[in-house]
Amino acid sequence: MRYLGLLIVVTLFLFVFIANGFAQSSETEALKSKVEMLEQELKEIKDLLKQQIERDAQKEKEIASLKEEVQKKEVKIAVEEAPAPPSVRGPVVAEEENRHTAEESYLAKKSAELSEKNLAPTFGGVYTKPFLRRYGRNTYLGGYMDFEYRTTENEADPQGFTQKRFIPFIYSDISDRVKLAAEIEFEFGGVGGGRNGEVILEFATMDFLLTDWINWRGGYILTPLGKFNLVHDSPLQDFTDRPLVNQLIIPTTLTDLGMGFFGTLYPSELSKLDYEIYVTNGVFRGLDEDGEVRFGEVNGLRSSKSGYVNDNYNESPGIVGRVAFSPFIGLEFGGSAYTSRYDEKNDNQLTIPALDFIYQRGPFELVGEGAYAFMETNSFAEDAGITDDMWGYYLEARYHFMPSVLRTLAPHIFTENSTFTSVLRWDQVQTAGRDDDFKRVHWLRNRLTPGLNYRYTEDTVFKLDYQINMEEKDMPDTSNNAFLFSVATYF
Repeated sequence: MRYLGLLIVVTLFLFVFIANGFAQSSETEALKSKVEMLEQELKEIKDLLKQQIERDAQKEKEIASLKEEVQKKEVKIAVEEAPAPPSVRGPVVAEEENRHTAEESYLAKKSAELSEKNLAPTFGGVYTKPFLRRYGRNTYLGGYMDFEYRTTENEADPQGFTQKRFIPFIYSDISDRVKLAAEIEFEFGGVGGGRNGEVILEFATMDFLLTDWINWRGGYILTPLGKFNLVHDSPLQDFTDRPLVNQLIIPTTLTDLGMGFFGTLYPSELSKLDYEIYVTNGVFRGLDEDGEVRFGEVNGLRSSKSGYVNDNYNESPGIVGRVAFSPFIGLEFGGSAYTSRYDEKNDNQLTIPALDFIYQRGPFELVGEGAYAFMETNSFAEDAGITDDMWGYYLEARYHFMPSVLRTLAPHIFTENSTFTSVLRWDQVQTAGRDDDFKRVHWLRNRLTPGLNYRYTEDTVFKLDYQINMEEKDMPDTSNNAFLFSVATYF
């Protein structure tokens, strides 16, 4: 009985122990299950958080994209009211506004092409002027002026200060195909402003664009006889005076009423060919019916330039054209010619062929132009004193530089856009005519001009020149070397 009680006690103990073990095992399983469930929930939370982060990042991208579009629209609006990009000589990084303007405007696009290719303004033309202010959506106003001081060894020559030119211009993108360009010249203060003062329409043309290789132009045309006549603006040039050949043989600015075609072709990936050809009224009035002569040894062909004329002087049209070929960026060759009757009786022909070139390599430029004028002369023209021919040419070398020490000493005056140019030009021109005794007179002008100029920006230039004249003529020599200082700027 005693052993039976002991067995019952032991059995109960074992039962409690086993029951307790089962209870603990059950709690462990439950705890394990809860841990696994929590881990699963944590994983789901992590996945949800990751998705939320991705959605937030996508929203931030969308917000940034919307902000960028808004900024672009604001820039576009600002560009339509802001100045268009100026013409530049050297490499300049275009701003966002300039890029938008170049995309939208034919005029600004043509101007920007020189900057993109790092070409000098000499390579440009009618549509590459620095349009500094845009009004409305399509019209540009601007212009240039020059001012000079001159002193010469010949006291009979003009001395002192002169306001030579003030020239506003108006250009417009009338539509995608119709363009207008016009310039007005106030010379020597305008009419009543002093010596040879005048106000004239320098040129005014309307273009109808068809395609790259052929377009129509009509109006008061800037005559494409030589290159200089097309890029004659004072701020573009490195000397105060124009070359002698462009004063006496191709009397710049030379304009005429007419119409014709122009265009550009691309023979290869690097080369370019430009052309212009027009029929005009004829611009030279050299010999009147009463025997008055406007060709001569003093002024060459300049005094015969008629300007704005539609009076059918001799009922004979003029024809003028130019072809320019650029085999690669930085080099251009041009050939041009003009022909028309020059006398009122319509008996004698004037023909002027011209050649020009431009070469640019880094800071160095070399430009040149030559022209030869052939005059037919019947007995009436010979008796009046008309010569058979006149000719002239010039060569000009330029080197652009900026001493680093100046930028260090005065960075606000000598900026990244500032430059000095040392320049040297050789001129030679021969004119001919008759003196008061009707003897033939030849006048060969030789001129060497060294110079130095400073550009604060491309649009504004201060020039110092010294002209050394070496003349050969059938009359007494006169000392007439000259010192010139001038300022020219676009506005």
